[in-house]
Amino acid sequence: MFQSHLLSRKERYLRWGILGVCAAPLLGTYFYHQGWRVPFLGCPIRHFTGVPCPTCGMTRSFMAVAAGDWNRAFTQHLFGPFLFVSCAIALLHIAIELKVGHKLKMPYGAEIRKCKLQIIVLLLFLSYYALRLSILFSTGELYLNFSHSPLGQIIIGY
Repeated sequence: MFQSHLLSRKERYLRWGILGVCAAPLLGTYFYHQGWRVPFLGCPIRHFTGVPCPTCGMTRSFMAVAAGDWNRAFTQHLFGPFLFVSCAIALLHIAIELKVGHKLKMPYGAEIRKCKLQIIVLLLFLSYYALRLSILFSTGELYLNFSHSPLGQIIIGY
């Protein structure tokens, strides 16, 4: 289960960073369900352009997963539940490595690091985003009217 070497100082720092990145959305979901709100926290891309970003809906998807509503989670963002579960698995894995001080063998690690898999996931994610935008545009929910956004006011000049 353990590889032969202890984690070096550099490897420990890297794992603490990964732990923080994976824990942030999970902790945010927990505190949001406890009633904590950050009023200024929102999507800056949507605020400035009026167009939703590729991750718009991810927070709502995380909230639905945390509440156990998987159907709503997939409806809010198709990749939300997968990312939530990935963060939870990575958090657990990294926490165990830090606790025992050894690098754990990952049966899934070689597959994740393959460049082809990463490119396929990226293309699926961007295709999903393009599909979402086209559906929003065709239903009239997305209209490219920048006049009400801060960026549009700078471009138009009023």
